[in-house]
Amino acid sequence: MHAALPSKDAVAGPGVTALGATWGEVASKVEAEVETGVGREEGVELPEEVPEAVDEEAAVGTFPGTKTSTSWSPQNETLQAPDPKVEERENALIRPGEEISLSGLSLDDDYTLPARPSYGTQGRSIVLRTNYFNLITRPGTEIFRYNIEVSPQLLTKTSKDAKPKVNRRKTRRLIELVIQNTRPLQGPGIATDFQKLLFSAKQLSLEDGSRTLQQRYYEPEEEGPGPKSTDHQVTITKAGSISVPQLVEYLSSPPGVNSASFDKGEALQALNIIMTRTANNNPAVYGGGASNKFYRIPEGVPGFDLGTGLVALKGFYTSVRTSTLRILVNVNVANGAFYPAMNLLGLMRLHTPSSANDQMSGLEGFISRLRVSHSYINGKKKIKTVQGFAHPSPQYKQDFPPFGTAHTIKFECAELQATGKISVFQYFKRKWKIELKKPDDPCVNLGNKQHPVFVPPELLEIEPGQQYNKRLDGSQTSRMLQFAVRKPAENARRIVDQGAKMMGLSLTNPNLLEFGVKVAPSMMTVRARILPPVPIQYRSGKNPKTFTTSNGSWNMAGGTSFSDGRYLRNWTVVKLARNDIGRPDIAKFREYARSCGVGSDEPAHPDGILAELRTGKFNQDADDKSIEDILQRAAENGMKVLLVFLPSVDAFIYSRVKFWAEVKFGIQTICSAERRVRVKPSPDNNFRPPPGAVSPDYCANIAHKFNLKLGGLNQTLPSEKLGILRDGKTMLVGMDVTHPSPGSLEKSPSIAGVVASIDGQYGQWPASMRAQEGKVEMIQKLEKMFGERLDLWQKTNKGAFPERIIIYRDGVSEGQYRTLLEEELPQIREACKKRYPGGKEPKISIIVCGKRHHTRFYPTSTQNADRSTNTKNGTVVDRGVTMEKGWDFFLQAHTALKGTARPTHYVVILDENGLNADGLEALTHNLCYLYGRATKAVSLCPPAYYADLLCERGRAYLYREFNARDNATTSTEQTFDWNRAPWLEGVHDALKDTMFYI
Repeated sequence: MHAALPSKDAVAGPGVTALGATWGEVASKVEAEVETGVGREEGVELPEEVPEAVDEEAAVGTFPGTKTSTSWSPQNETLQAPDPKVEERENALIRPGEEISLSGLSLDDDYTLPARPSYGTQGRSIVLRTNYFNLITRPGTEIFRYNIEVSPQLLTKTSKDAKPKVNRRKTRRLIELVIQNTRPLQGPGIATDFQKLLFSAKQLSLEDGSRTLQQRYYEPEEEGPGPKSTDHQVTITKAGSISVPQLVEYLSSPPGVNSASFDKGEALQALNIIMTRTANNNPAVYGGGASNKFYRIPEGVPGFDLGTGLVALKGFYTSVRTSTLRILVNVNVANGAFYPAMNLLGLMRLHTPSSANDQMSGLEGFISRLRVSHSYINGKKKIKTVQGFAHPSPQYKQDFPPFGTAHTIKFECAELQATGKISVFQYFKRKWKIELKKPDDPCVNLGNKQHPVFVPPELLEIEPGQQYNKRLDGSQTSRMLQFAVRKPAENARRIVDQGAKMMGLSLTNPNLLEFGVKVAPSMMTVRARILPPVPIQYRSGKNPKTFTTSNGSWNMAGGTSFSDGRYLRNWTVVKLARNDIGRPDIAKFREYARSCGVGSDEPAHPDGILAELRTGKFNQDADDKSIEDILQRAAENGMKVLLVFLPSVDAFIYSRVKFWAEVKFGIQTICSAERRVRVKPSPDNNFRPPPGAVSPDYCANIAHKFNLKLGGLNQTLPSEKLGILRDGKTMLVGMDVTHPSPGSLEKSPSIAGVVASIDGQYGQWPASMRAQEGKVEMIQKLEKMFGERLDLWQKTNKGAFPERIIIYRDGVSEGQYRTLLEEELPQIREACKKRYPGGKEPKISIIVCGKRHHTRFYPTSTQNADRSTNTKNGTVVDRGVTMEKGWDFFLQAHTALKGTARPTHYVVILDENGLNADGLEALTHNLCYLYGRATKAVSLCPPAYYADLLCERGRAYLYREFNARDNATTSTEQTFDWNRAPWLEGVHDALKDTMFYI
């Protein structure tokens, strides 16, 4: 059956009729259902890159009218076991020792992944719910794919030198207009990303496979095309079809089956766009086209205040995924930072109370590119984009001061027949009969630099639904956490009751039925296991002492100390703000540190060195010079270690201390604040400490870091828990890359980091790091960096190189597995080839690990939940929602104290060491107890965790470049200069073989 596209002058009409019939279920029956500065707080599930979204739900507490429980079950629903047919098929697909073609991942046949050798068996078996819904397909379903091309394209420029980019908002609007005026593109059975792709449940009738439609562009607030409307051609071209049954067949086929002719990625792309159609067409929901995050914009509700002019809104994430024998829909909560819909001048006052010129640069970056509306012209609403504040242009003979106001901006106005120049204030009074109430605030430019249009902000209203995509500051991050952190039962309930409905995921959605798919209304269940607790070893006298852990945590009992405690010499205390830290406090710190095994000399300055900073965004240059001076004097006086007390949680000051100390002067530093040193009262048990009491726990935390920085060893694992590492001939490696965030200088670099163990104790992890081309995930100078790690291993191990290398690589997506094997693995092999004698090179295994996913698990009984009502630490899942081909597993090694626990996803992409499921899962879990600066298991395997910390340290060295929007003297329109950059690689020679970054 075909639906004919009409001629270009066709008018809108009713859409295509949806199929009225449903069909039987064909798949699963499971339908019942800081360190101050840049550190990470383990145990609290933090937002992942907070500005973009927070993947935990709204505020701490419960929904009104609901009760908190340790497990969640929908009303009147009986918990069902995981689908036995799926488990039977999973078992049948095991291929020990085989490799699979990456063609199943839309990659070339030349690259292979190791097949899953087995499923894990260790631990206590349990059943969990997960935030996946089963997608049910109708036999014979075919989806037709079409490409969309717009000519001329709708472009925009973000800065003077930037290459014009496609304006996604305007492109979406244009395609919406085409759909409104083209009957066969309306109604169910049509889905689009509003940019380049369109999918249809029925084949469109196109002459020669293509049809061009004419469309005049106009904005939603306009009644129709006007004299300035632009004409565009929108061409729809047939690009093939997608067989959903073929996808299902692929998901049930053995790993070795050649599927080069089937593009799984294309099928998932189509289904993802189809799944977002309902939300995309809902005017009360913000999100769009290719986006898979959607936020409801509540009527009359301002949102949760984040401070300085931002609010938080609730939303949901959705993605179609695949697993053995079935297609799944993943739904998770999301929270985003938004600009509030309010008067622009009001927003400016919230963000920057003072109107002094030296504070306007940061505010200008904050409001630039905002969409605002006004209606002072004949009462008709017009929406424009803020380009920035009003600045003079000699080209147009404008001589008013920067950040011009309605009084200071004057211009010649022929239309009012004015004699000489008139001010913006006079213009609005005479032209529009408006008496401005706040004429001394800076005007904004709604035109461009060539043709500016200066408008007072008091006349402008911010359009709703505009997300803030830059980094939040420390206070905003804290507020976002308060808004976002929520218990797992509430998250699960919100996903089922609100998220699935907002996304239209149901058995009866007419659009899904038209495409031959529907979604089961209940969360799936999966089989999981809880791995046993891991014992930890310290030292008691000269002998090792083993501790039993509970809930992934333990305490150092009296009489025990670090496995290898070091001695603190040539050190002192630096105070960058006046505080009450004095000799008694330092003596207490030394006492607590000594009890942990870290002895120390008296500090060179028992009362500390005071170098009070002015602090604040507009005193940064002066503060930076003060920090440089005091650290230089410390280095000249032979200081090797500094305990630095900061004025507050100030990322700039923290970053500059680290830069000068680690890059320029070769000094180890630990930064803190006075409030962290003191024992805090506990309202829970009416505990009231003596005034000024020093916290033993915090002193122990500092001692952990000092010992690692000095080359010591904190805790170890018993040899029987080391598995393949037991003989001490395996080097563990962590690798990561972090990228410039919004608000960075143009062409800012990415930071690549490599950490590696140096011996069989796995407690010291020196590192290499480099800046590289921005937004490139693969490590470009890996051969040199990896070689540095091999050289240090050889130096520490009497000239021997490791026989085995196991790499935990953070931050690589599924689509980059081939690139990693093609670009990073050869560099690793080349580094080994140049060093290993006789051509006998090490066996290498690579495990990709990621936290940036949306898979969550929920306890189904009290026995399987911890005190925070999360799944227990040690929970591992390797079936049900894992890869249909390949070897992966989810592991939650930590205990989440707040929020919903996020497991880490591990994927094996290379294995030359003959690992097995139980061995790798246990090894990865056990290693999570070796994170050196905590007495608890962490969520990410330490090699990858350390690599992440290392890359963040590189960001600190380039703080101004990565935070240009917040810098009073730097503009985001400037370009990163590689020849003048303050840092590009490494640290001072005195620190290069240490854990300086910890």
